[in-house]
Amino acid sequence: MAKKILALLTLVLLVAGCGPAATATTAPVATSAPVATSAPVATSAPVPTAEPTKGPPVMLDYYQEGNQDSTKRAAVEAAINAYIEPLINAHVTFHIIPWGDWAGKALTALEAGQKADIFFTADWNGYMKEVTEGLLTPMNDPKGPNGNLIEQYGKGITSTLNPAFITGSQVNGVTYAIPTQKELSVPWGFVYNATIADEIGFTDADAAAVKTMADLEPWIAKAKAKHPDMYPYLTDGTIGFMQWVHGFTGLSDYVVNMSALPDASGKVDETIMDPVETPWMADYLNTIRPWYTKGYINPDAGLTTFDTGSVLNAGNFFVEPMPLKGNNIKATELMISSGNDKLQLKEIYGMPKVVNTSDAGGSMLAIPTASTHPVEAMKFINLMHTDSTLINMMLYGVPNTMWTVEADGRVNIVDTAWISAMPGAWVFGDITLQKVSNKEDPAKNQKLIDYAKDAFLEPSLGFRFVPDPVNAEITAIQSVVDGSQRALLTGYVDPKTELPKFIQSLKDAGLAKVLAEVQKQYTAWKAAKAK
Repeated sequence: MAKKILALLTLVLLVAGCGPAATATTAPVATSAPVATSAPVATSAPVPTAEPTKGPPVMLDYYQEGNQDSTKRAAVEAAINAYIEPLINAHVTFHIIPWGDWAGKALTALEAGQKADIFFTADWNGYMKEVTEGLLTPMNDPKGPNGNLIEQYGKGITSTLNPAFITGSQVNGVTYAIPTQKELSVPWGFVYNATIADEIGFTDADAAAVKTMADLEPWIAKAKAKHPDMYPYLTDGTIGFMQWVHGFTGLSDYVVNMSALPDASGKVDETIMDPVETPWMADYLNTIRPWYTKGYINPDAGLTTFDTGSVLNAGNFFVEPMPLKGNNIKATELMISSGNDKLQLKEIYGMPKVVNTSDAGGSMLAIPTASTHPVEAMKFINLMHTDSTLINMMLYGVPNTMWTVEADGRVNIVDTAWISAMPGAWVFGDITLQKVSNKEDPAKNQKLIDYAKDAFLEPSLGFRFVPDPVNAEITAIQSVVDGSQRALLTGYVDPKTELPKFIQSLKDAGLAKVLAEVQKQYTAWKAAKAK
């Protein structure tokens, strides 16, 4: 969804001159979007029958990408463990790995065979690499080492999860991870500070009229004038007016991709291409660089150590690009998780509603092959799709201590230490089992489900790139991306000199070979789909 969307209860995710023209035209209505069907919100948890205890409870190591570890983690674990022990004879310990450290810590540990029983993954976050490297356990293979885990221990998942999520996340019919039952459409755009908007006269109508970076620039300038010491455009390089398919190959969205937006006739150009070589990207970078030099963007934005999350939480910004969810829901979630009761956020949409592969597989839980307790891990994931008591503890922390339930059924968050550590509700099981906070619309979860009903279906929906034939080139390209891309996309360096160098480095790393391989696989996938 993604700041990388931002840095489990937060994503998550995130640009004077003449700015680039956004082509966010109104998308044609999909005739059969694979959206989740309405699910009744559980009023009482369907608690599984307690199983006979066979020795001491096993320990499940649960790896989750999030904002940071929490000082309240031990207390939350104790509450959850007391609840699940009589149900599945297991305990859980959470390894909350910050967004910027995930590849270096969690993925490295996975590749090294370190014990992990439940592991967060996503199409935009290494899922296919983990599958092709054999790091994830097949969950529906009766001939696999653990049998058909879903059939034996995950029937609560299959009876409640929209089948579109399962089929949309499988690889050649094999389930390697269980998706969260959540929204299926995640258009990109911006959140903005409503308090500063009021100060500079930026109305809801003005927000709706923003279609390009040029439309946004005068308001950025007014925010800077009002707060000279503030850097109003908060960014880590994310593009709010997203032109391409998020998570298309597992590589950078801006290096190997295809168009995400339909033209006036509803057609999408499905040519595999390099976005950084497009005129749109050149115009965009030539807009961002002056914003940086004018002090609209933090001087450290080009560094991987710069944390946009802490700046947003403090409210020391005006606009930040990121993936959204519709109905101001993402903004509300960010306000809650910030721990800042003065923070007021609203949203600007930078593209039409779409459904693509990375949205279907945008939040999943896998069981690594290194797991020593795959059966209990599957039972735990199953509980996350059937048991509202467990899922609300995972979301909010210790009941009656960190949160209470009000008369209308909504949650009053007393202590934000746990919810602020996690990326957000979108990583936990089945959102229809989650209670909403007293700062949220009571109908929030159903709105998330309903939002995709008229979304445009990306023609690439269901395509997954297998990187094996070009692994060496991908490694080389990723090194170039890691070294230069963020600096370009935040205006940290001058694109007039650095963009040609970046493009040449990508070509030297084997970009043409990767583009050809993606095109080959995509063409074959389209042909097979047409049969």
